[in-house]
Amino acid sequence: MEENIKLLVELQETDSVIIRGKNIIDSLPSKLSSAEKSFKEVQSLYEKEKAKCDILEKKKKDKEREIEDANEKIKKLKARASEIKTNKEYQAHLKEIESIEKERYAIEDEILSVMEALETAAKELKAEEAKLRAEKEKVDAFRKEVEKEIAEAEKDLDRLKARRAAIAEKIDRDIYNDYLALLKKCAGLAVVEARNEICQGCNMNIPPQMFVEIKKNAEIIQCPQCERILYWPEALLGGKEKTE
Repeated sequence: MEENIKLLVELQETDSVIIRGKNIIDSLPSKLSSAEKSFKEVQSLYEKEKAKCDILEKKKKDKEREIEDANEKIKKLKARASEIKTNKEYQAHLKEIESIEKERYAIEDEILSVMEALETAAKELKAEEAKLRAEKEKVDAFRKEVEKEIAEAEKDLDRLKARRAAIAEKIDRDIYNDYLALLKKCAGLAVVEARNEICQGCNMNIPPQMFVEIKKNAEIIQCPQCERILYWPEALLGGKEKTE
């Protein structure tokens, strides 16, 4: 029975490392997701600035077309000057040209205003682009690091699982099945030390006579509180009981 206890302790140690490894692997994608979230926030700011620049650029082009239209109207009006017969018609003609020219000047002022806004927006866009590039480089580097960690952790897990299978094969089937049930029930910790008459799984006191029996490691003894399998490490190591 002592051999089964030794194997159970070894199996628990292996399972604990496997569980930690799985937890590390499971936690890495969420860490990557957090980094990618930060990147997406920076990307969103960049896209907002880009949209602002696009709107201003479109407005500038629209106003430039309006200038072209005004110039074309003025050109056509001036071309009609030779057709005017009376002074009254000529004065009306000049006023029409003057009105369009005023509209053109107003549009030109608008273009200048848009160009100033576009210049400011372009600087902001450039700054956001630099932030986005830096954030992307950081996320890409972190992704490679995470992928490397996952690959290494999975490699370690494969090795540990092979070791675990070899240990489990040597344990009595009924004892192994009980161990599996406890492992599931007790959140991955089925075998624990009994130290100073205290179960190291639930920290509850162990009856003195039971503690004496546990020290022998001659039979499977479970904690009366949490039902975990208890063992005395010094006996397994072949050493003597420590003096308290």
